[in-house]
Amino acid sequence: MITFIGVRMFSYWRSFLFVSGRYRIREDVSTEDLWHLAIPFVKIQITTRGSPGSSEVIMRGIRNVMLAADDDPVFYRSFLSVEVVTESFEQVRALQDRFSRSPVPVHALVVPAAYQTQHGTQMKARGLHYAVERRRAGWNARPGRTFIVHYDEESVLVPAELRRLVSHLAATDKKILEGPIYYPLEYLNASPLCRSMEANRPVGCFECRHVMEKGLPLHLHGSNLVVDEAFENDIGWDIGCLDGQPLISEDYVFGMRAFAHAGRAIFGWHGAVLLEQPPFSVRSAFRQRHRWIFGVLQGMAMSRRSTEFQALPWNVRQRLLWGTRYRVATFALGAAVGGISIPLLPYLVVRSALALHDGATLPLPWEANLWLAAVGAMWLGAALIGAWCNAVYAGMRLWHRVTEIARVILVAPVAGVIESSAAAWAVTEWVLGRRQAVWQPTPKTKEADHAVTRGPAAHDLGHRTDCSCTGCAREELINPGETTLLRPVEPPPVRLNGDPGESRRNM
Repeated sequence: MITFIGVRMFSYWRSFLFVSGRYRIREDVSTEDLWHLAIPFVKIQITTRGSPGSSEVIMRGIRNVMLAADDDPVFYRSFLSVEVVTESFEQVRALQDRFSRSPVPVHALVVPAAYQTQHGTQMKARGLHYAVERRRAGWNARPGRTFIVHYDEESVLVPAELRRLVSHLAATDKKILEGPIYYPLEYLNASPLCRSMEANRPVGCFECRHVMEKGLPLHLHGSNLVVDEAFENDIGWDIGCLDGQPLISEDYVFGMRAFAHAGRAIFGWHGAVLLEQPPFSVRSAFRQRHRWIFGVLQGMAMSRRSTEFQALPWNVRQRLLWGTRYRVATFALGAAVGGISIPLLPYLVVRSALALHDGATLPLPWEANLWLAAVGAMWLGAALIGAWCNAVYAGMRLWHRVTEIARVILVAPVAGVIESSAAAWAVTEWVLGRRQAVWQPTPKTKEADHAVTRGPAAHDLGHRTDCSCTGCAREELINPGETTLLRPVEPPPVRLNGDPGESRRNM
């Protein structure tokens, strides 16, 4: 099992050591630089259910877009807009109350309560497809090539990264692109175990870069996902259901459908860093990881039934399916490997040290000891790199950063077992035939997290897909197809933790 995981860990490090220059854009791009480029139209889309706490983090992301536009409001308004697709009319009211003017337009699209797609799509994909249908009908149409930049609720592109993204989009011929994600927002409000879990994710993006540049969508994350609007309108998000259960990893399914439709040449990597936040509690983090793996298992099953997927060459289908299975397996097996290693590793270290001192026989062959040491070093090194990326953007001073990274590494074995256990539990449920979809959006504020994780027992493992509770119910006040144009008011500029050296407004 250790070798199984170690091979994948080596793929991270191979990408990190040999092609790290393609991981992210480091060249500074100014507004003046953008003036001289053939800029496409760019729409930043935030798709949300309007859950408690989501409005505050959505506003944070919008404010950073507006700050970038302050450099040249007329220029940015000519190609940039923000779209909020929500199920909550109350959220639209909150946005209207907060915003009155903006350098670029902000549109809110309310998904009607009675809206249904042709194939009965639910969850986030339902809102995504509603926006596609409205665009097909001419909503917020732009006269030229247009890209949709998909955000999660808490996503933030700081001005420097937004300019880098726009610069890259001006030159690319790709239709689906992704970029790295770091997790410094609300960083110290999250549990130390959650911060340690997020330390593994920045390095994992090195593998994401590899698969996106290869054009094999073994993984596709729904934020920092940039899609050519015409292509998205063609493919759509009407992904349907699997045996009556809604699909909860719409991003993976969309990637597989796009690949089956247009092949590998459409995929690329843009290299602009998006900032997000870790879950606040271990329970929320566990649910999140469980949802990821369960959704991917659903997506693989759905793909195998697709006529477009079945039309692909046999070897391509196998590479996609077994590549994804390998990723899922290495994640899930981490629970067993970690559970064994935590008590066993100290024993092996002590026995090996005593054997070297006394000239006795090592408890394991030296080749096995060397391989275990290499895998352990790669794993701890990955956590170290990820913790550094997150801590730097969290705006910590050097000594605080060092102590935080040490804390992350100290609890990493326990954090690793917890998140791998979520993957293992999802796989176990799937194998046992327990395939009822459970979905709870990860809470975006501590208050919302407390309400969800310590709420009524009916919600202890997340919201069932047929849940009709107050927190899940569709808004009765929604008027079908209602569209609102919002003009945000900017707060006064302050220094914001998370973007070293750049003055920003309070997020």
